[in-house]
Amino acid sequence: MAKFDLIIVNGKVVTASDISICCIGIKNGKIRALVDGFTDEEIEGVKVIDAQGAYVVPGGIDAHVHLCQDLKTGPHGLGGECADNFETGSRSAVAGGTTTMITFATQTRAEEDRSLLNVVKAYNSRAEATGSYADYGFHIIIVRNDADVLENELPVLMKDWGISSCKLFLTYETQKLTDSQLLDVMFAARKNFITTMIHAENGDMIQWLTNKLESKGMVAPYYHALSRPPLVEAEATNRAIALAHLIQNPILFVHVGSALGAANVRKAQTMGLPIYAETCPQYFHLTWDDLKRFHSPTCFENSKMICSPPPPPDISDQEDLFTGLQNGTFTIYSSDHCPFRYDHPNGKPSGVLEHEPSMEGEKHCHGDELQNLLERKEGTFRLIPNGIPGVETRLPLLYTGALATGRITAQKFVELTSTNPAKLYGLYPTKGTIMPGSDADLVIWHPDKDFVPFRLTNSMLHHNVDYTPYEGMEFVNWPKYTILRGNIVWADGEVQGKPGDGKYLKRGPSQLSRSFSKTSADPRYVASWLYD
Repeated sequence: MAKFDLIIVNGKVVTASDISICCIGIKNGKIRALVDGFTDEEIEGVKVIDAQGAYVVPGGIDAHVHLCQDLKTGPHGLGGECADNFETGSRSAVAGGTTTMITFATQTRAEEDRSLLNVVKAYNSRAEATGSYADYGFHIIIVRNDADVLENELPVLMKDWGISSCKLFLTYETQKLTDSQLLDVMFAARKNFITTMIHAENGDMIQWLTNKLESKGMVAPYYHALSRPPLVEAEATNRAIALAHLIQNPILFVHVGSALGAANVRKAQTMGLPIYAETCPQYFHLTWDDLKRFHSPTCFENSKMICSPPPPPDISDQEDLFTGLQNGTFTIYSSDHCPFRYDHPNGKPSGVLEHEPSMEGEKHCHGDELQNLLERKEGTFRLIPNGIPGVETRLPLLYTGALATGRITAQKFVELTSTNPAKLYGLYPTKGTIMPGSDADLVIWHPDKDFVPFRLTNSMLHHNVDYTPYEGMEFVNWPKYTILRGNIVWADGEVQGKPGDGKYLKRGPSQLSRSFSKTSADPRYVASWLYD
């Protein structure tokens, strides 16, 4: 019997701490050997991949992916419906070097969603219905503070499902929690070693600004950005840090997109508080100008570029965000893949279809009729689903924009995209590194000297979305091989895996931080008596 199932030779093997030229031996889905070379006997009969001196990194872990979610909250019941299910979303993931996704089981305020366990079971059935090309786990979005549910169900979610993270909102009428409700949920999460994720935008500020914009007739997609200036994120991050400090609860801010928000995170970290932050590609590659990209500033096609928080006003913020990647302000780099189609009534066009003035005398349309309608009608940014696709382009964008330009090291690349997500969400060292005993989740890039840069078109991607925000952008590398637990699922531009290759992952508690330090328990800031 062969000692290995797969061997990788001549790789520049990268972890969060080291780079070494070595060979990798894989057996039964696990990394079994990291050596200078293999004997002829060890190689005989085994599939061998020659990395040709290119980077070999741990499989990407995208900890912020929206799949199979219905957000139909508009006045006519349209609103957003995720374009990707687990099959199409994970297919896109592995094509871009991501081997593990963490997606969101979403509670609503409907009484049937009161039970978090029922929410998770229903969401899991969606994953099982199609299967996944990549391994996956769940976060739970919590929008209620029912004391009995938090007391009785959070321990079960952790023990039986391995769901060790929850997401809370400070914006969106259907999801946001008051400060008191946030404290209730964070307090319960802390007791169960569940990581609290925060979407930090001040919902009242957004609502007030939106009303003022609409009163002036400023409703085109571009004005979405003006309704959410960076101060909106700055206020919310500052407030959430204060709440977390009060009850000594570690938190992670998702999709931080402004220099102001990042500065608040950095200040808290400098104080020694366990405050973490995630950022995403759109904040490094898009600006407010991209909300005017198509045709004219009022063109509804600009709805394709709407996400929340919006990208920064200009490239000056991006320089500060790059500094945040370098100095550790940002713990992880995720995609916030939140896909909506432009050719579907439950996608971006709902900004027109839900807007009564635009639809006066019209019926809801499909296909070519829908496209014609969007060329004639104004719509409003308030009703456009917030989100853009990006699970496939996440790693290549960071490679192109940061690694290849020298802004970050290869080790930092691995730390942000794989190792820290694994540690933060209880997957390390099974995931997130290259060491004996870890899952053989690997990405082999092309040798830089041999790769011909190309300009991206949406037709090259594998999601179920009819556009990419990064259309026309030049890429200087792309994964040549994606390997999931020793199986090649992407090779030389072709998907090799199948739905069902991926498995559900039960996760443990965060390995980055479980509590505040004793020195931070100053009674001027902390209600430490809560735990006496």
